[in-house]
Amino acid sequence: MQNKTDKILLILVEDHSIFLEGLSSILSKIDYLQITAGFADGETALNYIRKETVDLVFLDISLPGKRGPEVCREIKNLNKQTKVIALSNHSEKHIIMEMLGAGANGYLLKNASLPDLENAISLVMQGQMAIPEEIREIVFTSNNMIAGPPKLTKREKEILQLVADGLTTSAIAAKLFVSTQTVESHRYNLMKKFEVNNSINLVRHAIDMGLLTDH
Repeated sequence: MQNKTDKILLILVEDHSIFLEGLSSILSKIDYLQITAGFADGETALNYIRKETVDLVFLDISLPGKRGPEVCREIKNLNKQTKVIALSNHSEKHIIMEMLGAGANGYLLKNASLPDLENAISLVMQGQMAIPEEIREIVFTSNNMIAGPPKLTKREKEILQLVADGLTTSAIAAKLFVSTQTVESHRYNLMKKFEVNNSINLVRHAIDMGLLTDH
């Protein structure tokens, strides 16, 4: 770890302001950290990283615009030495694996204690991975061996393809002989399963997972 007189420069990327404030308050108790900025979206954080020195990033996964994995990949492209610890409420294996595959140096759940946070920081700054036991169990136990995209119903797959084809909600409803409310309900469930907040990211993520053909 860096010398305590040479503080670790940290930024936080989290779109929930209350959690951001709470996390900042907790981390401020660690005297060798210097929290230099907090951001509610990935693009603004990336713009900052392009201009300023950042040693460590605590990165949420569900963000407006670019999702956590995409932001993580771009951070690593900008500077491989910048460490990234994912911080999420989600414990699904495919989400964890996606984030680690994007280059994250660690993965913590948002209920992590101060000692958990300190230990993770220590590990990643020494070049190790910070994967707590509860996350290791999810990734490696036999009950969680199936990695990959979320499970979709037949109807969700149909609607996902039609969204990718550019159809509006009303057009999808007419094509499938269902109400617009039903289509919106399926859209909502799809975005929840894929951890996105708009149709563009939904389609992009589905393509990345091989569920759609990019055309």
